[in-house]
Amino acid sequence: MAITIDATLSSATANSYQTLAEAQAIIDGLVEDDDVVAWSSATTDQKNRALFTAAVRINRERFIGAKAKQNQKMQWPRVGVRKPDTFTSTYVSGFPYRLTADYYTETEIPDEVKEAQAILATYLNNNKDGLGLSGLEDFKNVKIGSLQAEPNFFGAVGADRVPPLFERLFTGLRISGPANVSIKRS
Repeated sequence: MAITIDATLSSATANSYQTLAEAQAIIDGLVEDDDVVAWSSATTDQKNRALFTAAVRINRERFIGAKAKQNQKMQWPRVGVRKPDTFTSTYVSGFPYRLTADYYTETEIPDEVKEAQAILATYLNNNKDGLGLSGLEDFKNVKIGSLQAEPNFFGAVGADRVPPLFERLFTGLRISGPANVSIKRS
């Protein structure tokens, strides 16, 4: 059965942060690696499934702020989230250059979230087992006694076997992740 993308803002039935056409506009600007080439030959249903699956993965994230509407299905739009690296300079008498934070409105989905969904959808379309991995695929050998781990390869890999760019796009938008460290008192 074919899947239909519903990108209705703040909807209880939405299953994507963007339409296929919006995602395609982002993907069209990416370097033509194996994933982008595979995307270009995929059917509309395969692309919609990849977009849906990417949205499911993004909804696992713990983002700053709160959902804009209580019954909305998707994590975005949200309220109480400051736009990363943006401030508005205002003139206030007595202090001419006061900086105030700029926040996302309840009708905005950050471009970073849409870019992350498009990038992950492109990756998942070409790497169908991307969500079913155990996390041990990165190792040739794992030994518990005397703790030994031999990696399969070296270099940057994303958490959950997703492209590193996907992870980096959430910097400043989520509560936790690879760029954030949680410290607990023991």
